[in-house]
Amino acid sequence: MARFTFSAGNARVLARAPLYALGALVAVLVPRSPRQWVLGSGAGLGEGALALHDLARERQPERRLTWLASSRAELDAARARGMRALPKRGPRGLWATLRAGVAVVTHGFGDVNRFGVSSARVVQLWHGIPLKRLHLDSAAALRLPLIGSLPGVGRLMRALYRRAGAQIALFPVASALVAGRIRSAFGLDAARILVSGDPRDDVLLRGTAAERRLRARATIADACGALPEDGPVVLYAPTWRDGDEDAAIPTRDEWQAIAAWADSAGAVVLIRSHPLGAGSYAAGAQQSPRIRLLGSDVLTDVTPVLPAADVVVTDYSSIAFDAAIGGVPTVFFAPDLARYLATRGLYTPYREFSGGDPATTWAEALERLDAALGEGRAAALAHAAWLRDEHVDLLDGRATGRVLDAVLTLLGEHATDTATPAVVTERRIVVEETTLGDDAQGAPCLRVRGRSATRMLDLALAGSRHTIAGVVEQDGESFTATFPLLGERWGAACLPPRSGDYRLETVLEGSPRTARAAVHAEVPPPLDQELLRARLLAEDGTLLLRVEPPLREDERGASAQKRLERDYRRRAARPETAVFFESFYSQTVACNPLAIDRELARIRPDVTRYWSVVDRSIAVPGGAVPIVEGSAEWWRVRADARVLVVNDWLRKRWMPRPHQTVLQTWHGTMLKRLALDRDRVGLRTRIAVRRESARWSILLAQNEYAASILRRAYAFRGPLWVEGYPRSDMLVAGDRAAVRARLGLQAHDRAVLYAPTWRDDRTELVDYLDLPSFAAELRERDPRAVLVVRGHSRTLRFGRDLDGPGIVDATTYPDVADLLLAADVVVTDYSSIMFDLAATDTPVILFTPDLDRYADELRGFYFDVTTDAPGPVVASRDALLDAIDASSSGTLPSQRAAWRERFTPLDDGRAGERVVARILAEGLLD
Repeated sequence: MARFTFSAGNARVLARAPLYALGALVAVLVPRSPRQWVLGSGAGLGEGALALHDLARERQPERRLTWLASSRAELDAARARGMRALPKRGPRGLWATLRAGVAVVTHGFGDVNRFGVSSARVVQLWHGIPLKRLHLDSAAALRLPLIGSLPGVGRLMRALYRRAGAQIALFPVASALVAGRIRSAFGLDAARILVSGDPRDDVLLRGTAAERRLRARATIADACGALPEDGPVVLYAPTWRDGDEDAAIPTRDEWQAIAAWADSAGAVVLIRSHPLGAGSYAAGAQQSPRIRLLGSDVLTDVTPVLPAADVVVTDYSSIAFDAAIGGVPTVFFAPDLARYLATRGLYTPYREFSGGDPATTWAEALERLDAALGEGRAAALAHAAWLRDEHVDLLDGRATGRVLDAVLTLLGEHATDTATPAVVTERRIVVEETTLGDDAQGAPCLRVRGRSATRMLDLALAGSRHTIAGVVEQDGESFTATFPLLGERWGAACLPPRSGDYRLETVLEGSPRTARAAVHAEVPPPLDQELLRARLLAEDGTLLLRVEPPLREDERGASAQKRLERDYRRRAARPETAVFFESFYSQTVACNPLAIDRELARIRPDVTRYWSVVDRSIAVPGGAVPIVEGSAEWWRVRADARVLVVNDWLRKRWMPRPHQTVLQTWHGTMLKRLALDRDRVGLRTRIAVRRESARWSILLAQNEYAASILRRAYAFRGPLWVEGYPRSDMLVAGDRAAVRARLGLQAHDRAVLYAPTWRDDRTELVDYLDLPSFAAELRERDPRAVLVVRGHSRTLRFGRDLDGPGIVDATTYPDVADLLLAADVVVTDYSSIMFDLAATDTPVILFTPDLDRYADELRGFYFDVTTDAPGPVVASRDALLDAIDASSSGTLPSQRAAWRERFTPLDDGRAGERVVARILAEGLLD
C-alpha cells in the first residue's frame, strides 16, 4: 500500500527547490495559451478534474485539454476514454504544463507537472469538504523530518505554503462556511474563492435517486462483482493517518465477527481503504465472499458509487459529507480518536461532526450498523441532512458548470451557463437588520432582527473560549435578539468578550445547532468604546461579531505601533513610583506577578500597580490599573514605571531605562529543558536568549535546583533570589471553598484537574484521552467526579472550550494556583505544576503517552521523571482511570517527602511577603 507523510512530502519540496526555480525561469520564457489546459488528480482518473474536463470538452470541443497521468494504468484509462493524455513526469508533461493557460488540480500542483505551473492560472479543486485542518491551519502539515524542531523551520514552511497558495487563481468550494476554512488554510483572499459546489459531487445530485443507485451498483459490479438485490450494502472507508498504520484494521476474531454479521444481515461489506494509508484489509476478503475490497486499484473514484451504499462507515474522512449529499447515512467509527485529535486538529468538534460519541470497537460499529439499517435509520438520516445543509450551499448538480464559467471569466471569455443557482436556506434563519450600540442602561449590545420559519430554541454568538447568549423574542416568523457585550466571568463582573470572532449559532426546533444564517442586513459601523471595539461581518455563511482590543484609531495597526515604539524610544522617561505587571505575554493576570501584586497592595497601597492586558476581558486586581497592550499609555508606563514584574520574556520592544528594575519571576520549576540547554539550539536562538536575559535585573527561583538551571540555561549573571514561589502562597492560605464555587463545583464533587503542558509542535490543548468521553467514564466509576480541564496559557488563543456532562473547561480561568487549590487530584504530564504540588497533600498523577517523543524530539528532560516522580506515571487511558480511583485512598508515595524537601522547602505561604520585602529593602521603588 502506498504511503505518504507530511514531513516526507515537505522534505521533497525543499530538496526540489532548484528545480522549482528553474521551472519558474523557463515559464517566463514560454508563452502560455488560454486555449490549452492541463488537468490531473492525485487520486487518479477521477475527482472534480475529470468532471470539469468532460464538461469543457462537451461545451468547447475546440479547446485543447490534456490529462496528465501519474501511472501507465491511468494513462491507458484516459486514452481509452478518448482523452488526450500524457505522462505528467516526462518532458512532454512538463511542456504541456508550461504551455497551458489553465492548470486544474485536485490535491496539489503535483497533480500536473509541478515544475511547470508557475504563472499558470491554477484552478484548485479540493478533494472533499475539509474536516481535518489543512496546511497553514495544521502543525502536522508543516512538519519536516530531523530538523522540524529547529527554530525558524515552522516559519519557513508557512512561507512556502503561502507562496504556493498565492499561485492559486480559483478555488471552488461547497459553501460559504467551507470558504472560511480554505481562506485560512491556504492564505487566500476571498476574491479567489468561489462558492460553487464541488464538481466531484455533481454525480450525486443528477437524475433521480433510483437512477443514481442503479448506475452506482452497475459500476461496483464491474469493479468487484454484482451486488445482491435484497441485502444492504455497507461501504467502509477510513481516512489516512500521516503514514501511521490504520488503528481500525480488524483482528482475526473481529473479521470473523464482521463476516458473521454480514451473513446474518445478508449484507455486502465493501472495504475502501485510503490509497495513501498504511496497513492491509486483505484478510477480510479471504474471510468471506460478502467482504470485498474496493480499493483504488479496482475503482479509481469512489464518489460516484456512494448511492449504492445503504450506510457508510468512516472515521474522520470527508466521505461522510459526500455520503450526506447523496442521502446516505454514516456510522462513525474512530478507535484512535484521542490520539488522532492530539496530532491532527479538526475544523469542527468531532462529536458535532459525528452526531455524538463514535463507535470505538468493531463490536460497537456493528451494533451501530444494525441501528442505522433499522430503528435508528431516521436519526442517522437526520444527521446526514444536517451535515449536508451545514456544509453545502448548492444542491442542483451544476457545480461543474459554475466552475467552468468562472474559469472562462478568468480568461476573459464569455460564460456559458448563467442560470441562478438554488441556495439551501430552509434550515437557516434570515438576518434582516443589525445594530451595534448601547442598551437602556448604557451598556454595549448587539441587536439582531430577522425571520425564522421555525421556532428558535437558542440563539448565541459562539467564540472559541466564550459564548454570548442572546435574549430572543419571537412572534411568528419574526424575531428580535439582543446580545449583551458585557458579562460576568469566573466571578468578575462587567467584562467584555475576549478578542476574537463570535459566530451566530442557532438551534431551531427539531434541528441540531447550526452556524449558518442568510445575512441580508447591511453591516453597521464599528462600535468603539472604552472596554472593547466590535464590528459585524457577513462572513463564512453567517453573521460574525469580531471583538478587538479598545485601541484608538491612532494606536491600531502595524504603522501606528511602529510610530508609538519610535516615540517610546525617543522620549525621555519620567520615573513613576509604579510597578508594571505582566503575566504570560499579557494573556492573563496570574502566577507570581499576581501574588506579588497582592502583597504589594497590602503593604504599599500608595504604589500604582499597572497590569498589561491584551484586552479588557481580563480582570485585574482591585485598585490596579489595566493598560491594553499597544496603547499609548502602555508604551508610556513601560518607560516610566520603576519596577517591571514579568514571568516570561519581555519581547523585543522593551528598552531599559536607568531608573528601572526588571524582576523576572519565571513561571515554574522545570522538568523540560529550557533555552540554551535544549538540543540543536541555533545561533539565532542563542543570541535571542542572551539578549533577553540581559534585560533582567533580578531572577526569581522557587528552589536551588531551579536557580542553577535558570542561571545556566539563560546565561544569567545578575542576582538570583531563591525565596520560594509567591504563586504557591495560595496553596497554603487560599480560600478553597470560594474557588470551587467560582468553578461551579459542589461540596461533594471530586474535582479531577487535567492540566497538561503545551507542545512545541501544536497550538491547541493536547488530548490523548478524548476528554468528553473520559469525563463520562470517570462519572461511571465515581458519580461525584468532575473533570476540570486546564489548557496551558500558550493554548489559550487556540482551540475551543470543551463542553459536556461532568466537565468544566477552566482554560480561561486566570490563575492555575486556584485550580490546584480546588482540585482533589491532579493529572498532568511534564508541567511545572507537579513541583508546586509537592508542598501539598493533593495526589498528582503523570499521564505521559508521548514520553519518548517529547524527550527525544520536542524538548528533553533534566531528569528521568518516570523513576523519580511525585506520583504514579501512566501511559494509557485505562491505567489513568485506575490511578485516579486509587488516589482516593489518601496515601501519598514515599518520594513525596523528598520532593517537598528538594523543590518546595520555601513554599510556606509567605514567599510573596519575602519578595516584596526585598523589593522595598533594596529601594527599587524609591
